[in-house]
Amino acid sequence: MLTEYRQRYSQFKTALSREEYLFLSGQKEECETASLYSDNSDLFTSDIIAELQKSLADMSDYREDDCEAIRHLIAFATEGRLESSVRELSSVIARDEARATIQWKDHTLSFHEAFAALTSEPDPLDRRMLYARCSEIISRVQDLRAERLSRLHESARATGSADYVTLYTELRNIDYQQLASRANTFLASTESRYAAVLAPLLQRDAQVSIQEAHRADLGWLQRLSSFDPYFPAWRLREVYDETFRGLGIRTWQQTSIQIDDALRPRKQPRAFCSPIQIPDEIKLVFRPAGGQQDYQSLLHEAGHAQHFAWTSRHLRAEFCFTGDDAVTETWAMLFQSLVLEQKWLATRLGFAESAEFRRTLAVHKLMLVRRYAAKLNYEVELHAEKLKGTAGARYAELLTDAVRVKYDETEHLRDLDDGFYSANYLRAWAFEAQLREYLKSKYGSRWWESRKAGEMLTDLWNTGSRYSADRLAAMIGLGELSFDWLAE
Repeated sequence: MLTEYRQRYSQFKTALSREEYLFLSGQKEECETASLYSDNSDLFTSDIIAELQKSLADMSDYREDDCEAIRHLIAFATEGRLESSVRELSSVIARDEARATIQWKDHTLSFHEAFAALTSEPDPLDRRMLYARCSEIISRVQDLRAERLSRLHESARATGSADYVTLYTELRNIDYQQLASRANTFLASTESRYAAVLAPLLQRDAQVSIQEAHRADLGWLQRLSSFDPYFPAWRLREVYDETFRGLGIRTWQQTSIQIDDALRPRKQPRAFCSPIQIPDEIKLVFRPAGGQQDYQSLLHEAGHAQHFAWTSRHLRAEFCFTGDDAVTETWAMLFQSLVLEQKWLATRLGFAESAEFRRTLAVHKLMLVRRYAAKLNYEVELHAEKLKGTAGARYAELLTDAVRVKYDETEHLRDLDDGFYSANYLRAWAFEAQLREYLKSKYGSRWWESRKAGEMLTDLWNTGSRYSADRLAAMIGLGELSFDWLAE
């Protein structure tokens, strides 16, 4: 049973990744993942999950790899069962957003184009008006999102768990309640310094006071267009090659990573990585536009791509495709964080006088981490079903307090990631902060130019998703994942 299931699992993951790649890269008009879930629904039945659980119970504890592999498959099947229960609703919501249009300044924008336009709108009043138009589209399917959430909770209880939080705590072996508490400590420890440095940035870059600031201002605030000359679109591919060459990785010779930088009308503007067949077919996709956000996005996805490409082909499929997502997010964030390094900016981009840029970017990163800390607290409360009738107000309260700009209730159901992905990001940021300091202490402040550092990273990437972020950090010698390094 395990051999056949493992084969079907691998085929499904490959087909799903390929379908998502073709859609997001603008090569297909519609994403047909719903049919894939329907055609493979037998992978997610309660009977299959029971068989997997029996296989785990029958396995000797000393066969650690075998036990962990089955746990990965149980998590995949269980999450697939939950996803299948809301797949139709997810498709309707996505289709509505994809087809929605907004009239703006004599232009007809798609919903996604309108949201993106917030990053290029310099006038605060216009940003609020445009966000209000986007909010109307979001509100149009709010009842469907509420129904989707209700079905997820019902499906979680149908597995025998008390609620959604308990189910994921068992599946991932992560105490989300405790993690949310640690996130609160992080918020408290960074609060006063954050508010002090955010206020002048809002005034300078978004032309609003901290009392007036709104969620609609964040895209423009983070755009930092004045630094665009240092981040030209034509240098993106060169910087990617040069950065990994310093680690001894010849990206131009990597046949497993296929770069898709073609310009297509429907192509998603933000870079992404599609691991279609790990480690042999990895798509690194971007649409060169220039600007520091474009560079951050590409470096982030390049970290994912290298992790997948260096994964050992001798690993079981479930150690390639399924596991602790905080691990692959750590590798992505490690390379994204290079834009905060003075020496990297100077040598790779000729950006020598970068102190103000790096300071501003550090504030933006702190804002993002604080936002996810608040999101995790909100999601834990929401999925524990403690917010009956008050979810919107609680979302607005927590996000406003953490980010220090006004959030309303509009996105309280849209701004949700299934399976507590917010926790993956938080744990990855903590892991990356500790790992970066370790690399500097062991290989020097320019660790990205060390072949030895490259060898260490490829050895770690070789393990794929076999280990959790906590286990991997302990194996390296970093100890327990801590938010203290991140806060510092």
